[in-house]
Amino acid sequence: MKTWQRWAFVTGVAAVLSAATIVPGAETGSATSAPVLVDTSPCQNRHWSTVFTNEVPLQWGWVAAATRAELEIVGPSGSFVTHFTSVTSNCVWRAFDGAAPSKDGVYDLSLTFYDDGAGVVGVLTSRLAVLKAAFRKTEVNTDPSDTKWTTVGTDAVIPYDAAWSAATADACAGRLVIAKESGAIRTNTLAEASGYFGWKLRADGWGYGTFNLALTFPETEGEWDAALVHVPGGTMVLMR
Repeated sequence: MKTWQRWAFVTGVAAVLSAATIVPGAETGSATSAPVLVDTSPCQNRHWSTVFTNEVPLQWGWVAAATRAELEIVGPSGSFVTHFTSVTSNCVWRAFDGAAPSKDGVYDLSLTFYDDGAGVVGVLTSRLAVLKAAFRKTEVNTDPSDTKWTTVGTDAVIPYDAAWSAATADACAGRLVIAKESGAIRTNTLAEASGYFGWKLRADGWGYGTFNLALTFPETEGEWDAALVHVPGGTMVLMR
């Protein structure tokens, strides 16, 4: 269940928290249970933002002053809107057709609440990623001489995590600067320190050429750099 918690959206971060409950005084035995995923920090976990099914349950708290709401989901292939004309706390989003996605994508979700006068009384936002690798076996290449892993399609989903480095582990926001060799520069402010960035390489008119990507986390030391060459027919990423 992808849960939209009201406190989380105030800070621009959403998280799904799960934990095992221990009841005081309960009888104990030698039996063991399966491991349970526990996301303890909304700043540092990407698992909650990754889609693992084609039907994604969404849940939120309704704003008391609202009489209707509008849910907009924007992705790499366009957007669609759903309207709620009465108090509603959940819905199911079909993220893709079939049992597995045909391509990767990052989706921005925005739930806007309105009152009788069509005034905005609340907005909830979230971001979810659809990854082909989450639905099938994925080859992992550990040999630096094997460059197959550097080849991606047109648009790209770029994961980022402040916990990759001890110097940035305490960060709660990030920044990705994309600079084209010809001079075009775009700075992308990342509201979370861990998540996915959807780079619309073709749709945003970047064209072909050489790009430099710099990932930083404000108020911390450390930077991740990558050089990328976009050529007709494919893309090659060179890490430094």
